Amino acid sequence: MKDSHSAEPGSGLDFLQELVDENVVISGDIPQVGADIWAIHGVIPADGEVIIAEFDTYEQAKGVLDQIAEEPGF
Repeated sequence: MKDSHSAEPGSGLDFLQELVDENVVISGDIPQVGADIWAIHGVIPADGEVIIAEFDTYEQAKGVLDQIAEEPGF
């Protein structure tokens, strides 16, 4: 994991769900932001567009984004 906001598939979902509950809009795309860094990003009302979580592979980011999308209220 890259930082405290990073998550492996199956982890970090509580953090991301809390952001959704706080009106953070999570984007559905997964940009590559470095040689081996993929990101979930979104819009925080007070901060604008920010990287929310970083992953070592696209598959990890996609797995977490798919799990978030399955959560009620997303």
